[in-house]
Amino acid sequence: MKAVTVEPHVAGSVRYEDVPEPDESTGSVLVEAVGVGICGTDVEIASGAYGWAPPGRDRLVLGHESLGRVLDPGPVSGLQAGDLIVGIVRRPDPVPCSNCAVGEWDMCRNGQYTERGIKQLDGFMSERWRIEPGFYTKLDPSLGRLGVLLEPTT
Repeated sequence: MKAVTVEPHVAGSVRYEDVPEPDESTGSVLVEAVGVGICGTDVEIASGAYGWAPPGRDRLVLGHESLGRVLDPGPVSGLQAGDLIVGIVRRPDPVPCSNCAVGEWDMCRNGQYTERGIKQLDGFMSERWRIEPGFYTKLDPSLGRLGVLLEPTT
């Protein structure tokens, strides 16, 4: 499968390349990419300003503004094949601060969170991706491709 990757902190290292299919350990819901947004954060990561690859790897799949169509909802997601979803970018600290503990991950006090396509988790700029139940927003189908604009509000 193809993905857009970067070596964080290395300017000009963006590549469109073959990567392995997403492993089920990264989420039980299998999603086909419909669209991704590109914003200033992606430009800064591509320019080498910041970004962190997943542990044990040199490269990071970019993309934190996503729109996908569910291919396989998995056993407990409440989704159906064909549903449109937007992935939630941030994951809470595994030893949650007071904000992460109540679901306010964007207000993490200790910085130990991870983020898809930014900090230690591959992003959504690949043909297919997986996501964990509870870390997506299901969209009304009438939004269509405009759903990619939802990420800043998730």
